[in-house]
Amino acid sequence: MSTNLLLDLEAGERARDAGMAAAAGDGDWFERAARLIVAHFAGQEVLAERFRALCIKHGIGPDDPHGWGPLTCALSRRGTIVDTGRMEKSQDPRSHARRQPVWRVVG
Repeated sequence: MSTNLLLDLEAGERARDAGMAAAAGDGDWFERAARLIVAHFAGQEVLAERFRALCIKHGIGPDDPHGWGPLTCALSRRGTIVDTGRMEKSQDPRSHARRQPVWRVVG
């Protein structure tokens, strides 16, 4: 086992941000999704999977299915959603009841 690990937080964050930007696509859907999420969930505490379900129901979403994570990250960075510190099990069968953060939608 090698102990010569190269750890570089800044490089990791740059790679994360580049990947998120690529997955997000043009970004137009981001703004439409953000408005819909705030209008529907303001003041509520929910899992991010509910953001995805609402947006899909209204025909809003990324071209790349990996764009949902960047949406949640962007909403958090903007202060639109706040991590409550609690975790709940996902109800989406594809997530196999994985524990996820509960978000408060601030607006």
